[in-house]
This record gives sequence, C-alpha cells and structure tokens, in this order.
Amino acid sequence: MKLFADMHVHSKFSIDGTSTMEDYCLAAEKTGSRIICFTEHVDFNSMEKNLSITKDNRTQNFVVDDYFCEINRLRKKYSSLTLLSGIEFSEPHLFPHEFAKYCAYPFDCITAGIHHCNNAVFPGARNLPVTEALDEYYNIMLKTVELGGFQVLAHLDFPRLFFDSWEIDSGLLDKILSKVVQQNIVLEVNTSSIHNSHDEPMPSYSIIERYRQLGGKKIVLGSDAHCTKDFSNQFKIITQKLSNRFQIGYIRKRIFCPLEDK
Repeated sequence: MKLFADMHVHSKFSIDGTSTMEDYCLAAEKTGSRIICFTEHVDFNSMEKNLSITKDNRTQNFVVDDYFCEINRLRKKYSSLTLLSGIEFSEPHLFPHEFAKYCAYPFDCITAGIHHCNNAVFPGARNLPVTEALDEYYNIMLKTVELGGFQVLAHLDFPRLFFDSWEIDSGLLDKILSKVVQQNIVLEVNTSSIHNSHDEPMPSYSIIERYRQLGGKKIVLGSDAHCTKDFSNQFKIITQKLSNRFQIGYIRKRIFCPLEDK
C-alpha cells in the first residue's frame, strides 16, 4: 500500500481553518495519508494587524501551549497515525526575532510561505500591475531562502492563482531554486491549485523540473487544506507523476524522511 504524508494542513488553530485536528484524524483513517503535519499560520505582517480578532474570537496567531496539548492528546488516541507539529511562517526575514522565538519550540517542521507583496495581501495584490507584484513577491522569496532556518518552502508560484497571465524571470527563479538546494530546504508540491485534470500543482511541473536540474532531489506533498474536504487532494496522481524523479517524504524533528510503501 502506498503511504502518503500531507505536510501542509491547517486546522482551527489557524485563523482561517474550519476543521479541527481530530476531524483530520478521522479523515486520514479513510485515506492513505497516515502522516499529517499541522502547519498552522504564524503571521506578523503589519498588513494583517486588522485581522487580530476574527470569527469565533480567534486571535491571529494560535496559542502554542494549547496546540501542543491537543496534538499530544490526539497522538495517544490515534496511535496508528503519525501526527507531526509545524507552522507556516509568513515572511520570516522581516521578523527575525519572532521567527527565532517560534523556531525554539519543538515543532517537527518549519515551513516558510510568502503571502504578501507591495503592501497587499493576496488576493488583494491582483489589483497591482502584474510585473510589479511578481518582482516584489519573488525578491521577497529570495530573501527568505537566503535567510534559511526552515525546512520546507511552500507554494513557490502562489501568485499565479491570482493573475490571468504571469511569468517569473528565469534568472531570479534559478537564484531561488539554487539557494533552496544549497540551504537543504525541501520544495513543497502544493496541490491546492488542482481542481481538474488540466490543473498543475504549485509550483508548476516546469518549475519542479528546473528544481531537479539544479540539484533538487527531495519534495514533500502538501494539500494546504483548511478543511477536511481538501485533505490530501490529488496526492495519488502527483505521486505517480513525480516518484520516479524525486524522493517524496516528510519532515520529522526537522529531518527529511523518505516515505516507504507499507
């Protein structure tokens, strides 16, 4: 049986999550995804200060002690699953003190994601000129991978969800991917962009192939689910396409572990 690991899942501990950790455990029992990493949002960007209190009176960033209390409870209850702890930290290079603070907690996996550019939060950035938005976005990403200190880079070409046409500068892309390889960062293949047979993951297959050409060998799969219906979306198809060219695995105690068939 092919095992899957979903390394990008948001529960209600994330400001925009709608399913509980236990909801995902129940969903995992029906799929091949026996490994789940709860990568809850951590955002300090000033553009989101107005989101400090949202629906259900949840604060922007979750209470870490409550998070670990719940995941440890579920590890005992669902012993057949591997439940991994993690965060998705936005723009860590802008908040080095806060980033270091969160990295000091015993999370299995630190994922970096870029969600802002040019004083706008996606999808609001679609109102910007596409070249301006993309240039800013990918230069932020380059600064992020140069900083390092995390294990996984999420949804590298995230902006393409918001623009009808876009193109990343090939030289800038190579700088980002080369630094990812040098820093021993694992590229995430994010399936939240796949809704039919014509859709591609993030990053696109051409960028994934360029990552391989530049020396990248390891990937993790992430559904970026914010509710259980999107959990492990299209993992079987992506695995079939990529398993012969990459090591597909998961991050545990901040170390990459290859997946094995059971």
